[in-house]
Amino acid sequence: MRIWQRAVIIPALALALLGGSVTAAEAAPSRATLKAAASKVEYETVGGSNYGHYKKKYPTQLNWTKDGCSVPKAVWISPALALVLAHYSGVFKASCDRHDFGYRNYGKASGPGVRPKFDPTRARKNSIDSRFRSNMRVQCQREYGSWWEIGAKEACYKAADVYYTAVSLGGDKAFFG
Repeated sequence: MRIWQRAVIIPALALALLGGSVTAAEAAPSRATLKAAASKVEYETVGGSNYGHYKKKYPTQLNWTKDGCSVPKAVWISPALALVLAHYSGVFKASCDRHDFGYRNYGKASGPGVRPKFDPTRARKNSIDSRFRSNMRVQCQREYGSWWEIGAKEACYKAADVYYTAVSLGGDKAFFG
């Protein structure tokens, strides 16, 4: 029995023993239900309500762990680039959280929390990475949407491209294990 199943079934059994009645369907959502919820979270535009809604609905059945916009420690990152990426890690936080959610629920790498491993394929990783880039660009538009901030918005788009390239080229271990 997987950990997410135990997290739902054990409280349901306790409730039943105390006189409440819970059907099996209420006790544990099906894998298809959880996969559909994960898809709604991963593929909605950043800032939408699905993340919060499904986090409340399935707090232990899906993996909500996140590490923010972590930037790999590599020799090619200059101190100046590290400062720029640190600034944008705040701008892109919500996009990074959704990206982490996608990797941790669709990928097969091990780590904290449950690992449903819904679709650990190259096509899915590429799709999650692509959505990450789209969401960061939405955040750039929201953060720097005024006409006089066009230079700041273009710089934000370039930072989004750097983050996207990093996960596209260096995210295999995080996704595939």
